[in-house]
Amino acid sequence: MFTLNLLIGVLLFTPFNLSSFRKQVISSDLKVIESPYISRATNNYNVFENVKPPKRVNLNGEDIIPQITFPEIAQKDFKDAFNVLDECLVMEPGFGFNFPFIAPGGHYGACWWQIDASLALNGAKWVNQHFSENVLRGFASVRKPDGRIPLYGYDEIPGYPICSSLPKLFGSAYAVLKHSNDNELIHTTYDYLKKYMDWWSDARRDNETGLITGVFEESFPPVENQLKRVAQVDLNVEIAAGCNILGKLAKHLGITSDYRKYSAMEEEIKAAINKYMWDESSGAYYSYRIKEKKLDSGLFCYAFDPFRLQIAPRERISAMVSMLTDDNFFNWDSNPITSAAKTDKSYNETVGTYNGAFAWSGDIWTLRNEVVIRGLEDIGRYDLAAYLSLRTVNLFNANYAEFIKPSDGTGHGEQRYAWSASQYIQILIENIFGIDYNSFNNTITIRPNLDGSLAGKDISLEKLLLPDGNRLSLYLSKKTESTTIRYQIDGENKEQRIVISLPTNEAIACKVANRSKKNVKLTKLKKGAALIYQIDNGKKYDDEFTFLFGSHK
Repeated sequence: MFTLNLLIGVLLFTPFNLSSFRKQVISSDLKVIESPYISRATNNYNVFENVKPPKRVNLNGEDIIPQITFPEIAQKDFKDAFNVLDECLVMEPGFGFNFPFIAPGGHYGACWWQIDASLALNGAKWVNQHFSENVLRGFASVRKPDGRIPLYGYDEIPGYPICSSLPKLFGSAYAVLKHSNDNELIHTTYDYLKKYMDWWSDARRDNETGLITGVFEESFPPVENQLKRVAQVDLNVEIAAGCNILGKLAKHLGITSDYRKYSAMEEEIKAAINKYMWDESSGAYYSYRIKEKKLDSGLFCYAFDPFRLQIAPRERISAMVSMLTDDNFFNWDSNPITSAAKTDKSYNETVGTYNGAFAWSGDIWTLRNEVVIRGLEDIGRYDLAAYLSLRTVNLFNANYAEFIKPSDGTGHGEQRYAWSASQYIQILIENIFGIDYNSFNNTITIRPNLDGSLAGKDISLEKLLLPDGNRLSLYLSKKTESTTIRYQIDGENKEQRIVISLPTNEAIACKVANRSKKNVKLTKLKKGAALIYQIDNGKKYDDEFTFLFGSHK
């Protein structure tokens, strides 16, 4: 059996190839972790012969997977996404992580990676909340004394500084906590996320610009190997989003000083992004080269990440949307979105195995599409978000590959990749069906966002397992001038308030009729470019509403 020291020795005396880094660590990694008798004590490297393996976590049982009816998505394909999560499950964790987690998949082996384990929670939480909460406890056990949460278990990369990861953990952790009633877990997770954010501020922030700088996989493409040289767009948007999340958690926990601190930091990061990363002539955001005090020349799809939280000012949105939807740049009309602009000199379509930065310079990733979908929702462009959501799940349906070749839609890299499957599940449930469960305010929000091409189609999600043990069934019918939402919640818990809402980007009148054909009082909300029609339906767990659009003469 390979030991950790042997692995490090091999890496130190072997010429380092950035493009194959993840592949280099896998074979020894798999051999170290495969044993069912790995101790969970200390650093988890000790081997004991009489430790009984824990019972396998259920991530893909027929009893927990919802039933879907959706154009071009068969139930067996939907279930297969959960099968991928199960295949990537590591029940005997190591390298300080003391709970089961989901690894990247396939030849990457069984080491934990911060970003992969984080993104895997986005799908896993819809079938196993207990497992998802334990993954958050696992992250608490690997945090370093200075607050840093490492890139992965080995925490060493030849030729690179000690680093972390693009911090998707903030968003994934918050999504799990919103489903939880465990106050101790909420406090524990908040504490280490707060220290993690403070590490980013202390170790990676540039004093002059206020931007956060990154190395290696703290941004994608993972090319930078020198500290405080480049501030990347995706990293800074994630930090701003992380501050927003910490502010929400601090407010929920009643910690006013922290709420003010992280709200202020959020605004500072947003201001720095807008001051230093925007190029007026091209109408796009670029990474900023700190030492040279200039924009980087690479045009990547993280140019659209500042849609998130409405970071981009209103006057810039039009230019950004024009670039996003221009097929000449990011393939919008066919297989969107390419990770680099097709006009960029770095553009490349990787086939076969993952090859580092090249695979992030053209190929399609769920990680990239999902943040743009959320950003489009944040600015109120639900019409574009609906289109990109549908195209993304169609591309990755029964094709849960690491990344996709834009020109033909074929999957490449690892063919059974955890975060692709997880974000496919997430986009379907949360962005298309529009289901949000929030234990902080005891609210279930149903806000479907259907692309126009789904008009006249049968669409439903049945027996979705909610965190409180209840089951939600949702039936949707979209027509030219109406959308019907019917839902039913079965179970013993009757504490959640139900909110039904529907976004529209068209300036047309709307009224709502209930199951008895009687008009229902609406609340109309403005969000960016959208109008959202909303119904507070109290604790009615079985109801139906038809949203009617038109003149209503």
